[in-house]
Amino acid sequence: MIRFQRLAPIPLNSWLVDQGIPHTHQRYRLRVWREVHGALGPLRDELIAYVQEALDDARRRIRSGFQDDLSPFNDPAHDPAAHYPAMLNRISLQGYLGETLGVLAVEHFGAVGHADWMVPALLFRFHDQEFQHLDLINERILAGEAYDPDAEKEKRPGRTGDDGLAFRIDANGVITDILTLEAKCLTVSNTAIMKDAHEKLMVGGNRPSGVRELINLLTEYDTPQAQAWQQALLQFYRDGFRTAARHDGLAYAVGHSPKQPAERIAWLPPEAPHPAYTIQRNLEAMEFQFENLDAVVDILYRGA
Repeated sequence: MIRFQRLAPIPLNSWLVDQGIPHTHQRYRLRVWREVHGALGPLRDELIAYVQEALDDARRRIRSGFQDDLSPFNDPAHDPAAHYPAMLNRISLQGYLGETLGVLAVEHFGAVGHADWMVPALLFRFHDQEFQHLDLINERILAGEAYDPDAEKEKRPGRTGDDGLAFRIDANGVITDILTLEAKCLTVSNTAIMKDAHEKLMVGGNRPSGVRELINLLTEYDTPQAQAWQQALLQFYRDGFRTAARHDGLAYAVGHSPKQPAERIAWLPPEAPHPAYTIQRNLEAMEFQFENLDAVVDILYRGA
């Protein structure tokens, strides 16, 4: 699936309010947005559609091989994608939200001095541990068993690999820049997880592993847009990565804002990269502070 959804800027900027942190470092920029939960209403339907567009690709993968035009899943009881993603553990849903927020920010607010980034697909459709878990969930629900998705025993490991990839493409269809995204979404800020996220961004070279996953994903779609993306990615994978510029991005979403000291605006360092990030690449740090993180997760993923 090639993603097309975009959000109207006025309600988006009213919901996620840019805190206007000055940019002084040559290779590093921190931007912070604070949620105004009461302003979500005018954006709600658009935001749900934006999220569901990516989830539909995951549903397609879950259903692959189980349906055709003559036997659609009209009966939810036999749909392998039933209860996706609503019945997954909240930690997994927060992970999906973190990845989506990183993509949302890059697409709507730009990154590394450019506003023309594109993200053809999100990569949580490769979260196989949760898809295997979903089979068990559906079986238990079908059998009438009680099920609490947020019980500790229902947690599953996060997906390995890149959390997101954004690209800039020139008029000839050649990828000129790639932005690798690492995403974290936590109820409470955690310095150890923050450090781990920066260390993960340094792994690998100019050809991120997620490119191969995107190429595989796009083979399932026969639209002209999917074919154009696949050709651009194949060219990048074979030799274009040698000349394309790689940049890094961190999406750090937290369920609260700093309180002390009073002058502190962000959990992430505002003026220079985290000490754990020692590589010489452009780093876009994007922090999202939520007034009501649980409610946003429920609205976007559980139909609240």
